Amino acid sequence: MFVIGATKKLQDKLDKTIESTDDYEHIPALYRWHANLIKVNKRNCLILMNDETGLNLTLLGLKKQQFENLDDVIKGSLKQLLQVLKVDEAIINQMLSEADPIVYTKTSSRQILGMLNEIKYSIEIKTEDQAYEDIDAVELNEFNNNHIFNPLKQSTPIKTFIKHFEKE
Repeated sequence: MFVIGATKKLQDKLDKTIESTDDYEHIPALYRWHANLIKVNKRNCLILMNDETGLNLTLLGLKKQQFENLDDVIKGSLKQLLQVLKVDEAIINQMLSEADPIVYTKTSSRQILGMLNEIKYSIEIKTEDQAYEDIDAVELNEFNNNHIFNPLKQSTPIKTFIKHFEKE
C-alpha cells in the first residue's frame, strides 16, 4: 500500500476520498509519500516525494484524464523514473508490488513539505524562460534526485533510496 499525503491544492483537484493520517501511521515510511500540485508554464505539475528517502517524481502537464487515473499514472511513471535512475529491476518490482492500493491523506510531515518546496524552487529555476515543449522531464527528474538535502544527512534521494535496499 502506498499512502500519499496530498497538499490542499492537490486534494482540491483529486476526485478521491482523503483518509485520516492516523489510520496509516503503521505503514513503513518507504511506502509513504507526499505530493504537491504546482504550475509550470500554466500547466499542472505533480511533485511526489518519498517520506523515507526523498526520492521524488515530477510529472509535467497533467490533464483531467490523468487526474482521473492518477494511481496508474503514478505507478507507471515511478517505474520509468526508477529505470532512468538505473535502479535494479528487483528493487523496482518490490516497490511497485507495494503500490496497491494507493490511499490519499492530508500531509503529515513539515520536513517533507520543506523538501518538496526545495524541489518546487529547483523546477522553477530549471524551467524558467523555457517553452513548455523544451522542458526535458527526464533531465529534470534526474537532476532533482541528485539534489543534496540536509534531512538526508547531506545525501541525495537516489543514493538514500539505494542505500535503504542495501541494508535489507
